[in-house]
Amino acid sequence: MTYNILDGGVGREHLITEVAEAVRPDVLVLQEVYQNGFVERLAGDLAMQHALATGNSTRHMALLSRLPIRTAAAYHPKPPIQHVALEAELEHPQLGAIWLFGVHLLPMLSIVREAWRTWEIGAVLRYIGDRRRGPCLVAGDFNTVARDDSVVADPAPSLRRRLRWFQSRRVFRIAVGRMQAAGFHDCYRHLHPGLHGYTLPAPDPGVRLDYIFASPPLAARLTHCTVVTDPPAVRQASDHLPVAAEFTLADFGSG
Repeated sequence: MTYNILDGGVGREHLITEVAEAVRPDVLVLQEVYQNGFVERLAGDLAMQHALATGNSTRHMALLSRLPIRTAAAYHPKPPIQHVALEAELEHPQLGAIWLFGVHLLPMLSIVREAWRTWEIGAVLRYIGDRRRGPCLVAGDFNTVARDDSVVADPAPSLRRRLRWFQSRRVFRIAVGRMQAAGFHDCYRHLHPGLHGYTLPAPDPGVRLDYIFASPPLAARLTHCTVVTDPPAVRQASDHLPVAAEFTLADFGSG
């Protein structure tokens, strides 16, 4: 599961914990984490291992995992990485190594910023290298709209006006396409070609900015991918809704 918890989750820790306990993911990637001890407490509550990736701002990234974390690293050369990119090697009993990369790309919808996000993705793909040929996931807040996704076109607020502007310029939606060109599958769109899958803003979402991408070996085992809308606390826990994906891995490699 990937989850942007908004400004470290300060004042909303109990709501975020309630959401995580309800979903109980095996792997959880958090964006906008602060170094305030919340991740350690959450990992303890969920009986998960954890790793923190610090970067170029106060908004860090964290990994919580029920699978053993073999290694974890943070990349944050600026440019192009705006916040931080997380890399982790997880140990799965059947697959061996699963590589996980967490991202939190530059925000705001504009042509210039979309070009920057594409630059960021290029750097992450270079970190990934040939590991995309095996079990590999890339998850996080991409802060961008996929080329064929729709957005809510309601009047006002300024976010929605920007979304409408971006909607009319689909040719400039290139960041997600960079992931797909590298062979990764957009898990939500792979299973739900006709659904919106909006993740922001949480109380009344109108755009999909949060993604889980899977390499072909994992995409072939993808069974579910959902935007988390329960428990009700998820509407107040953050401005983003989490995205969760499930894979059938028990018989991986058995024929």
